[in-house]
Amino acid sequence: MTMIKVYLWGPKQRLIVPTMAETESGFFVETDPLFVYECHDIFHWKNHLIKSLDKGMKKIDTPDNALEPGSAILEKLELNSWAEFEKQATLFTIHRGPRYISIYATGPGDDGMWSHAAMSERKFHTRAPVAIVVEALVQDIIKHPKASKPQPLLLTSSGG
Repeated sequence: MTMIKVYLWGPKQRLIVPTMAETESGFFVETDPLFVYECHDIFHWKNHLIKSLDKGMKKIDTPDNALEPGSAILEKLELNSWAEFEKQATLFTIHRGPRYISIYATGPGDDGMWSHAAMSERKFHTRAPVAIVVEALVQDIIKHPKASKPQPLLLTSSGG
């Protein structure tokens, strides 16, 4: 199995892509290195995702202590709390399992935090070409409102 997480961070239209690993006890964890891309730099982050899916995840020892989730992300973005990050981000996940390749998009619930109720899922056959699956994710990301800066409204005056 392979899992890739892509965080779309709205305030600066960035994609944060942590390297994923599977522990010997079967948990998926974020590890170094952490990659940060501009949303408009589609060529580079798309190729990164394709290579990551083709390569798969490394296996690591199960950590002895509980690591604070997202601490590398918080440091990179200079944020103080995971809640602050989560309220400004959308999580996209590609999970390549034995029967399906799934793309999940997890957005905010009523409280602004990620919610399963605000999650969408797309499934592909496990033998679907990786490039097609990643292209579907690319389209989901670039259409998302957090992927582009809001355009200023043009005010006109009517000469009267």
